[in-house]
Amino acid sequence: MGIVLSSIPWLDYIILKQLRIWNGTLGFHYWQKPGVIRLTKLYIFNVTNPDGFLNNGEKPKLNELGPFVYR
Repeated sequence: MGIVLSSIPWLDYIILKQLRIWNGTLGFHYWQKPGVIRLTKLYIFNVTNPDGFLNNGEKPKLNELGPFVYR
């Protein structure tokens, strides 16, 4: 979720009221029955030459771990 900023106080009030996950709000409806399946893919990279990369200015040699997929 992003951050919503505006200079109109009543608009902030309306937006924040709808973003709350209370029974009967639009946010609650989408939380209860999401319209799409959300997948989160996490990639982790292992630097295999840390000394050469940190001290000698070499390009990092990366070993990819993942993706780890979460629903």
